Amino acid sequence: MKRKWFALSAIAVIAMVGMFVLENIAAAHQPARNRRESRNVNRDRMARTVNPVSALHQSWIALTFGVKVDDETLAKARPIYLETREKLQTQINKARKADTNRETVRKIRETVKETNAKLNAGLKEILTEDQMTKLTELTQKRRTETRRRGDQSRRNQRESRRSR
Repeated sequence: MKRKWFALSAIAVIAMVGMFVLENIAAAHQPARNRRESRNVNRDRMARTVNPVSALHQSWIALTFGVKVDDETLAKARPIYLETREKLQTQINKARKADTNRETVRKIRETVKETNAKLNAGLKEILTEDQMTKLTELTQKRRTETRRRGDQSRRNQRESRRSR
């Protein structure tokens, strides 16, 4: 009986030591970054995660299920959304080939503003005033929720850095 306990204890200790060593080996292979490099990496991640085409998709979903327009109106709006999506995607790809990250972000912002203005102008021709108002409200609600989540995420990151 003592031999079994000793053998099981030895196996458990070896397993725990092995897990500790493997975890530290994985951490040791990660490149060491100073604070500024880490901040830039996080900014790059954030820039990659924000996708303006996603906002366009959400607008289509809001039009379809939030505003609940009829099929005929959806059929009229579909080409506008498709054209806007294609233009937005090509402009974003062109902007990402730019030299600096700030220039890329600036170009993407300009492109998004232009395409959203064209999208809204096209939708105003198709939708009634009430439908357009409801779509605008849903879009604004989604934007504020997204900003709130982003602010909360940044607050949590700052708090976790302070606690280190």
